Amino acid sequence: MEDEARDGASGRSGAAPGSAQRTERSQDDARPAPEADQLDYRAVFAALSAPKVVLAPDLTVLDVNDAYLDMLGLPATALVGRSLDAGFTFSPADDEHVGRIVRSLEKVLQTGRIDLLEPLRIDLPGDRPGEWVERHWLVTNLPVFDASGRVAALVHRAEDVTGVVRSSQRTAADRSIGLDAAVVDQALHLGSSVGRFQEGLDRERRAALQLQDSILTAPAQPEGLRIDVRYRPASREMHVGGDWYDAFELACGCTFVVVGDVVGHDISAAATMGQLRGVMRGVAYESGTSPATILERTERAAEGLGIETAATVAAALVGLPGPAGDRALTWVSAGHPPPVLVRADGSAELLARHNDRMFGLGSGTSRTNHADVLHPGDTLLLYTDGLVERRDRRLRDALRDLPGVVEEIADGSRDRFLDALVARLVPRPSEDDVALVSVEVLTGDASGG
Repeated sequence: MEDEARDGASGRSGAAPGSAQRTERSQDDARPAPEADQLDYRAVFAALSAPKVVLAPDLTVLDVNDAYLDMLGLPATALVGRSLDAGFTFSPADDEHVGRIVRSLEKVLQTGRIDLLEPLRIDLPGDRPGEWVERHWLVTNLPVFDASGRVAALVHRAEDVTGVVRSSQRTAADRSIGLDAAVVDQALHLGSSVGRFQEGLDRERRAALQLQDSILTAPAQPEGLRIDVRYRPASREMHVGGDWYDAFELACGCTFVVVGDVVGHDISAAATMGQLRGVMRGVAYESGTSPATILERTERAAEGLGIETAATVAAALVGLPGPAGDRALTWVSAGHPPPVLVRADGSAELLARHNDRMFGLGSGTSRTNHADVLHPGDTLLLYTDGLVERRDRRLRDALRDLPGVVEEIADGSRDRFLDALVARLVPRPSEDDVALVSVEVLTGDASGG
């Protein structure tokens, strides 16, 4: 779906909709197959079978495909140039459901992450005045990124699943009055298998999204620090994987930040990651010790609790500010790509130090802490290997070039630092998940001091 979203919105902002213009081509009109850069993506968008709308960041409709128009029985002129919720008439009783869709779109705009809503009832006008026709919609909202990584547009997909919902309701009613279960099951089997498959897939995807949202919570924002996080999955369908980030304050007042990568790219990997993240949080908060000790204790706890996993982890402890605003930095790497330290003047250094064994491969040997100092204006970057690892390039070469890329990007706005870094280095579709954490030590002016 994300591919469709990106293709459908390419080069179309502000243009009149081409979705209502269908072209016919004679079978005898044999022409060479077009190259990829010669394809008419407006025509592709118009031909997509799933109902879709392209929206500007202010939720103004930029374009709409034929499937959406056919579903509502509206011309394109009724929607394009208007707010999505103002383009068609719906039952006033469903205002809250329409509001949920708008809030979902705003969430996607802010987070850059796909949002899937459970079937919502939004009735449409019937043939007679005051008549409303029951309709249930499965809604998916997707971001469309520009070259800088900013969400430049949104794609809204709304599928009419009224038949599936009614079938489910009838099934529950039939069972409640004691109809023979075999008869009911046979009737269901003869129903729309495609609809049931889509419903099952959407339930699974929704569960994955909820699992991810519950795990990848917003980072803490300690006084004097700015912490930003980003997560981009490799799997569009499940939108969840084994990469994670975390940032929180310890009982000592220090700040603990970590990124990790559990082996795997599915819900199982995400579940294991969630367990590991939770154990590490508890160990870190109570101990308040060095990152190496926190990893050692987390590894022993995970082994004792039967959490079987292999993962790479980079963790750092940022100390309290000194008289000049400097903060002690201590970090550890468990088979993970090295952090990057960006100084206030824009220079970047790869903190390539001794790399310990992966997490989960035995807890018999101690781990190594590394130390540095963060000055006001400095930024620490932790990331997972999806940012730099490619099949067609050696990891060593990618890491060697990373500080130069970071310097180029850090020369611009720090507000868009992580977005610009992902846009620059991560292809679409990507081969791996990507999780990033940046910790900036604010200057006196920036922190309000």
